[in-house]
Amino acid sequence: MMSQLIQDNYRFLDEAGDTTFYGKGKVPIIEQNGVFNCFMIGMVKFKEPLEEVRQKVVELQKVTARDRYFESIPSIRKKESEGGFFFHATDDLPEVRKGT
Repeated sequence: MMSQLIQDNYRFLDEAGDTTFYGKGKVPIIEQNGVFNCFMIGMVKFKEPLEEVRQKVVELQKVTARDRYFESIPSIRKKESEGGFFFHATDDLPEVRKGT
């Protein structure tokens, strides 16, 4: 029996910052007040099959949604009522971002 080859899988996670380098009239705006000085992209590399990774993420979401500590968190309730949810730094409490 031949063993299945597991490929590296790369997935985009999130970004931070802004890629707007020019303002009105094509004037450079880098280093001006209110303009991000950096842009970051988060990626993750998995050796596991993506189906297994997705199942683990879905299970973590279910565990979090069932946790009594998180039952009153608006971001979780809202996302769950909309047919599921994901974790995101801008609208989840630090405790949710840290994990259960």
